[in-house]
Amino acid sequence: MFNNIHFTLNYQVLILLILGVFYLIVHNAEKEKYILFWGSAWGLDLIRYAIEYAIEYGDLSNTFLTQVIVYGLLVTSSILFTYGFQSFFEVNFLQKGLWIISLSLGWYSVNKILGISNYIAVIPMYVFLGVVSIFAGTLIFKNFKVSKVISGLIIGILLVLIGIRECTYPIVKHFNLINYLVDFDLLYSLKITLAIVLLMHFYEIANSMLAIIFNKQEELMESLNREKEWLQTTLRSIGDGVIATDANGNIEFMNSTAERLIGYKEEEVLGKKIDEVFNIINEDTKEKAEVPIEKVLKTGNTTGLANHTALISKNGEIISIADSASPIKDSQGNIIGTVMVFRDISDKRKYEKLLKQYEFIVESSEEGIGTFDFNGIIQTWNKGCEKIYGYKAEEIIGNSIYMVIPDFEREKIRNILERLLKGEDVKSYEGIRVRKDGKLINVLVSIAALKDELGRYIGISFISHDITENKKAEQILRRYKLLFDDINDIILFAKYEDGKIIEVNKAAIKAYGYEMEELLKMDIFELCDCEKEELTQLLDVGDESGVLLNLQHKRKDGSKFYVEANVAKVEFENEKLIMMIIRDITERKLTQDRLEHLGTHDILTGLYNRNFFEEKMTFIEKNNVIPTGIIICDVDGLKLVNDTMGHKAGDMLLKTAADVLGKCFRGQDIIARIGGDEFAIILPNASIEVVEKAVDRIRKMVENSKFAFEKENIPLSMSIGYAVKNNSFKKIEEVFKEADNNMYREKLFHKRSSYRKVLDSILKMFEIRQPKLQKHLKAVKEILVNFAEYLKLSRVRIKNLELLAEFHDIGMIGISDKILDKVDNLNEEEKLEFQKHCEIGYRIAMSSPDLAHLADMILMHHEWWNGQGYPLAVKGEDIPYECRILAIVDAYVQMIDKEWKGLSKEQALKEIEKMAGIQFDPILVEKFLAFMKD
Repeated sequence: MFNNIHFTLNYQVLILLILGVFYLIVHNAEKEKYILFWGSAWGLDLIRYAIEYAIEYGDLSNTFLTQVIVYGLLVTSSILFTYGFQSFFEVNFLQKGLWIISLSLGWYSVNKILGISNYIAVIPMYVFLGVVSIFAGTLIFKNFKVSKVISGLIIGILLVLIGIRECTYPIVKHFNLINYLVDFDLLYSLKITLAIVLLMHFYEIANSMLAIIFNKQEELMESLNREKEWLQTTLRSIGDGVIATDANGNIEFMNSTAERLIGYKEEEVLGKKIDEVFNIINEDTKEKAEVPIEKVLKTGNTTGLANHTALISKNGEIISIADSASPIKDSQGNIIGTVMVFRDISDKRKYEKLLKQYEFIVESSEEGIGTFDFNGIIQTWNKGCEKIYGYKAEEIIGNSIYMVIPDFEREKIRNILERLLKGEDVKSYEGIRVRKDGKLINVLVSIAALKDELGRYIGISFISHDITENKKAEQILRRYKLLFDDINDIILFAKYEDGKIIEVNKAAIKAYGYEMEELLKMDIFELCDCEKEELTQLLDVGDESGVLLNLQHKRKDGSKFYVEANVAKVEFENEKLIMMIIRDITERKLTQDRLEHLGTHDILTGLYNRNFFEEKMTFIEKNNVIPTGIIICDVDGLKLVNDTMGHKAGDMLLKTAADVLGKCFRGQDIIARIGGDEFAIILPNASIEVVEKAVDRIRKMVENSKFAFEKENIPLSMSIGYAVKNNSFKKIEEVFKEADNNMYREKLFHKRSSYRKVLDSILKMFEIRQPKLQKHLKAVKEILVNFAEYLKLSRVRIKNLELLAEFHDIGMIGISDKILDKVDNLNEEEKLEFQKHCEIGYRIAMSSPDLAHLADMILMHHEWWNGQGYPLAVKGEDIPYECRILAIVDAYVQMIDKEWKGLSKEQALKEIEKMAGIQFDPILVEKFLAFMKD
């Protein structure tokens, strides 16, 4: 028996070693938790079986403590088995298993307390372990249908057999040693077999995984090859240049863009150092720059080129570039190469330079340049604006543009902006602006709408400068445009050494008749009609400051013309040149003649003016020309014509007088207009008889002369005076004064008749224009005279009223028919124009000897008793008595006129009575009502 026991113990140790080896192999290979749990459970189970064996057949006492230890090992191994099954099958039945284990513990405790045998107390736990094994085997059978792994099927069978053995073990109570050993050997044979099969199972899985990994690797290699081809295709076709190197900086790849920029083909540079073909410099200093790949290899960091780097291609072309280089690393982070990407930014660099130039121009410009949005909020503000308006940029940006625009200018600005946004072309305009210090300044503003790339309006830009600076700028611009934009003056540039023409403008082509190519083959001496030596000598005289030459030039057709040539020596690009600005002086001479004529002649009449007349008088006095006659003529009625018919008619009157005088004198006589309506004539070497004959000619022609205005002939009238210098002791000024005094005596003598003649002609013309008004005046005159006799006025007052009735509206001669024809339906502006007839009538009366005493009455005949009349707003008895009488009669006649108001006599008298004390003198109204009743 002892030998059997010894054999059994050795066998147990062998089993334990086999399970331990299995655990180590599988656990280290798979790192799975369930192997750890199962290995631990099997070890505890083995210890439990050893203790039970020692109690049953050895010297170990079967005490309560040993039973608790055995049962504790059973419970612990059961829990570990349960954890292992849960981890292996990924099925969560741990919570339910723990409940069953707890119930088994309770069952065990109760049985021990009651003293029931041990094998009955452990029945639930064995049954639980058996059920778990059977359940695990069943799950493996199900998994076999999917995986088709044979070792999995064997594992399932072994687990089911182990489960059956565990479930049936507690039923066998009395075993002898051999039966127990057989049973023990059977159980652990099954477990060893299970361990071996599990190892086989993992081997099969490993083979399957290796096959999968191998397939995946092949797929991955194919994918990597495809990606490599795609990447190379992409790198070769992108617009940027790409160069890849190995860890030593030797070129391994270069795309077509890099080939084009560098100038080398890829096959030429493969294996070469990058700095042998990638030659870069600093654009500004021209110093050689470091290739970024070298820095990447040193630092292992991505590196970009410094600003303003340029590439020198194989053919020597300099190209502005921007690039960056990055390291290529393996999975361990080791640098195995570099890649550099670069692109041509020459256009960008040009744009940046232009942009900087523009920004510099804007910021340094003396002109105020800025922008604002559609809400008027200022967006930009340059130093020119700061200088003009006094606001710093930081003060005004974000504020309204209307800060610098006064209230009275704002509507103008809004209208300009509306036109601008409608697409209209808005030219520069002058405006008034407000500086920060409150001063108003005059500026010239250019304005334009800002658009984005889609053509949408996004804001407004403006350029402004004060008028003074603008004038200077205009002059400079004018000179520039004269030089370069189709100037009429001829501009020639020629070499100083030989006069070879090197540049001409369009005016030269037009003036000389040669084509551009022909002129550029000639020299300046071929164009000048003078000796070459003479021209060279003249040019030498003006070596430093230039010279102004009057020359004769030749055209291609042989014709000649005189020019004024401003010739100067200039230096351009270290070469001495001759610059000639040439002008045809024929036109200038004509202009000078016209200016001289204007300086000595009256613009309106074409006769000599007062300055020329006085010069001739000085000449006669100085040279003692004897005899010399002077005639002074004054046009009668000019002021009346101007006041009644307008200055256009007055000008026609003066021209008619000038024409008459021009026909009455000899060629050597000097006829001049020396004042507004005065003419004077100097007759050199003319005796008193000659002068008197000339005066007779004037009188006859004046008597038969009229000038036509608005289909009416207005007679011409002149007052004439004359005198003769017939000795050297009489000064010419005294002769002039004598003639002037004689003219005034004649003017006073027939002033009334000549003035009346002109006035009658004007009144006749006005009667034709306004026959209805003449009818009205006649009716007023008739009633006014009768009412004056009723009031028992003196004959003088009645005569004045008679004249007032006839002439009180004489000022309407100066009012347009358009206003007179709708006198009862005028707007405010037309009413003010109509009311001017009182002032016009006053001026006419003051100019007339017959009407001067009525001037104040004509002025105030529309004043009201309450002071609300016009033009002086006088009231009450301050209004002349005759005006108060006229106002009542004038209103009454107008109201009963069928073509005007059309009231009955009774209605008209009621209206007169109603306006008593308002428009009319109340006492005179009572007398007029009584007069009308009688």
